[in-house]
Amino acid sequence: QPTINPSSNLELCDDDSNDGFEEFDLSEQTPIILGTQSATDFTVTYHLSFADADSGDNVLPLTYTNTENPQPIYVRVESLLDSGCYNASAAALFDLVVNTRAIASPPEDMEVCDDVSNDGQASFDLSTQEAAILDGQSGTIFDVSFHNSQDDANSNVGALSSTSTLSTQTVYARVEDPLHPDCYGTTSFEVIVNPLPELFTVTALQVCDDDTDEFVGFPLSDKEPDFVNGQADVVVSFHETPADAMAGVGALSDGYVNTNPVNQTIHVRLENTITNCYNINTLDLEVLANPLANGTTPLEVCDDDADGFAEFDLSLKDAEVIGTQTDMSVTYYLNETNALGGNSPLPISYTNETAYAQEIYARIANNLTGCSAITTLQLIVNPKPTTIAVTAYELCDDNNPGDEEEVFDLNTKTAEILDGQVNVDVSYYASPADAEAEVNAITSAYTNLSNPQPIIAVLTNTLTGCSSTVGFDLIVNPLPILVVPTALEVCDDGTPDGITEMDLSLKNGEITNYNPAYSVSYYETAAEAISESNPLPVLY
Repeated sequence: QPTINPSSNLELCDDDSNDGFEEFDLSEQTPIILGTQSATDFTVTYHLSFADADSGDNVLPLTYTNTENPQPIYVRVESLLDSGCYNASAAALFDLVVNTRAIASPPEDMEVCDDVSNDGQASFDLSTQEAAILDGQSGTIFDVSFHNSQDDANSNVGALSSTSTLSTQTVYARVEDPLHPDCYGTTSFEVIVNPLPELFTVTALQVCDDDTDEFVGFPLSDKEPDFVNGQADVVVSFHETPADAMAGVGALSDGYVNTNPVNQTIHVRLENTITNCYNINTLDLEVLANPLANGTTPLEVCDDDADGFAEFDLSLKDAEVIGTQTDMSVTYYLNETNALGGNSPLPISYTNETAYAQEIYARIANNLTGCSAITTLQLIVNPKPTTIAVTAYELCDDNNPGDEEEVFDLNTKTAEILDGQVNVDVSYYASPADAEAEVNAITSAYTNLSNPQPIIAVLTNTLTGCSSTVGFDLIVNPLPILVVPTALEVCDDGTPDGITEMDLSLKNGEITNYNPAYSVSYYETAAEAISESNPLPVLY
């Protein structure tokens, strides 16, 4: 007769539904029940009652879902060679048991503000999460543990202490019934260490005391960007005491007047509007004296293109505005409002926006304190002397003909160049470089160096110093080439007196070598020819 060996219960963990029903693999029990009996000689079947086991009816499928929990199982072991040779368990041989699954419900994340070290680590009491994780399950039955990783939670190793110092990270929780440790559940949540707003060193807020009483209203909001320094979602408030700053009460308004003369320290609360984490900083308030802005003389430049606009080097007036004061800087502004606020300073190389004359403002500031004062500055664009097209200065090559050099008196061109202008001097230069540098001016009779030779005339207004240049040429014209003509012969008119009328022009072509550019005049004497006096008539 076959033997039925004892076996332990077949246990499974329930799923998250915890309905007490699961699918069992009954074949897992077969080798245990057979023991040393050969599976080729005997077969094992499973039943819900002894009657079914004894009759061999209602055999359960090997993959079977229980219908009650626990569920008794009866076993029949039968010889494969003789169906009448069998053994049936009179009592249930084992139970199918579905153990309750521990459920780990996800809790809310834990958020704290960092401490003053702002090192990204903080202490968390993880035990405060247990009630939410158990979500109604008995704390006396189920244990909750916390781990750094899912693997640790699954293996139940590396449990964190209830109070742990952690960085921002994911914490994994494991819930189990110690009687059924395999039927555990896990969940996770975030522990978040919110940083405190970062503290930056901020320079003192300095306001100038224009009435010398050492008390003044301070624009506290001007310093807010310095304290925030680009941090997102951070708001700033100012307080008289550290306690008020910590509690976030008694915020000071813009324009706060110091209560201690000259110097006072107030306290600054920086709070993140998302996390509500805050940090405390300080701000020094200082009352300072103003510098003196000295009056200025006009800044004048010359107009390069006669349009009334020119570029000014405003820095030329710095020394005048500063006077004998030290550690001062000067900036320039388009209007009084900008000058008072120090907003939108003009570039040092500035082109006026109103033709010919414009008033701007100079602001002097103490480099050490930032205190300032303003004054006006007149910008004046002076016109340059006007120029005309100057005719060439021409001489004949009388002195040593053929060398193309003559002595020119340049002053004879001055009246033409001035063209009626007054308060204007004219100077002459042999090259543009000399004219530009105002060196080597021609001050006496000048012998040309080339033919033609350009000369630069510089017109300078004696009242403004503005100058213009114009050029003209020195030209030495060659003397005509003299051709000695043959005698002019005519027949006597019949009166044997040797006197008759001659047409002198008949010799013009011969004398000029037929050059149409030349004209010919006739004189009785060389002296008259040289002085061009008493020319003879053509019919002589």
